[in-house]
Formats: sequence, structure tokens, C-alpha cells
Amino acid sequence: MTKSMRKVCEHDVELSDVERELLAIGYRNLMSTKRDSLRTLSSIEKQEDSKGNKQNVKLINKKLDMVKDEFFNVCNDILSLIDSHLIPSTTNVESTKANYFRYMAEFGSDAEREGAADNSLEAHKIAMEMAEDGLSPTNLVRLGLALNFSIFNYGILKSTESACKLAKKAYDEAIFELDGVDKQSYEDAMFIVQILRDNLSAWTGEE
Repeated sequence: MTKSMRKVCEHDVELSDVERELLAIGYRNLMSTKRDSLRTLSSIEKQEDSKGNKQNVKLINKKLDMVKDEFFNVCNDILSLIDSHLIPSTTNVESTKANYFRYMAEFGSDAEREGAADNSLEAHKIAMEMAEDGLSPTNLVRLGLALNFSIFNYGILKSTESACKLAKKAYDEAIFELDGVDKQSYEDAMFIVQILRDNLSAWTGEE
């Protein structure tokens, strides 16, 4: 799917909503597989290292390096596609960029992690500004972005305070307007609002 959608993007015509969704799904599924593989291999590597199985650790690290290369190639591919063809910038575009830079920060070396984290932070900020200017607090894109941005602050930047501020702001603003939306929108928004609330409770308890 990703190869087909890449060809569509390279025609430099504006994608329809369906085409954008297909592109997002294709790369998201591919990234999910790579991230799961990296987490599994990293866990096995730690287990083997704790047992002193140096030969196994060497083999696993070789596999890890190979999967990391594939992982970063996918990230760079979609980021290049976004910058070259998916313009003008929109909330969804900037949010997608922020997510892929966050993935790179999650698994990169120290130098790679710092650069990717900076890029992800900048894309998150741009996306949040766009969302707050043009979308209601109960909009799923805006809520999802706030959730991801708060998780990025907590997990990558290690800033519990910033994560809590973002989560609380999104939660408070959404709760204030939830009574004015239809049933389906209410249920969809509440799902993310509850995650924000749960994360906020967990993070606040750590302070």
C-alpha cells in the first residue's frame, strides 16, 4: 500500500481525504511492525545480556541494527514525502511529522535522539497552534494531538510538568464543551478525554 500511495503523492496533486487516510494507515501499520520488532529484540537482548550469553547478544545486536536501519528508512521516507509533496502544511501533516520524529527519538542513538526530539517538538508546537486556531476543543484531531504531545513530553523529553499542563489544558477545555456535541462525537471525544484524565492522574501521582 505504501508504494502505491507514494506514487500517487509524487504526482504532486492534492490528495483526497481517502488517499490521505490510506497513506497514513499504510505507513502507520509498517511503523507499528518495526517498532514492535525493535521492542521485542531489545527485551531479548537485555535478557541474554543478563545471562552472560555474549554470542547471543552479538547476534541479536546485529539483527537490531538491521531492523533499526529499516525503521529509520521508513521514517525518513514518509518525512521526505511530507516535505516534498504533502503541502501546504496542515494540522494533520504537522502532527504526522511530529509522530515520526518522536519514533526516531524513541529508538535512535543519543545524537539521533536529540535531533529527532527537537524536530518533533517543533512540529508538535506548530500542529498545536494550528489545531487551537482552527479546531474545537472536542475535535478528535485536536484531542489526539494534545494526547500525543503530552506523551511526547512525558516519555521523550522527560518533562512531567509540561506533560501534565498539556493534558490538563486539553481535558479542561474538552469537558467544558462536551455537552454541546452530538452523541457519536461525544463518545469519540470522551474516549480520548478519559485517556488524558488517566495519564494526568498517573503522572501527577509521580510528582
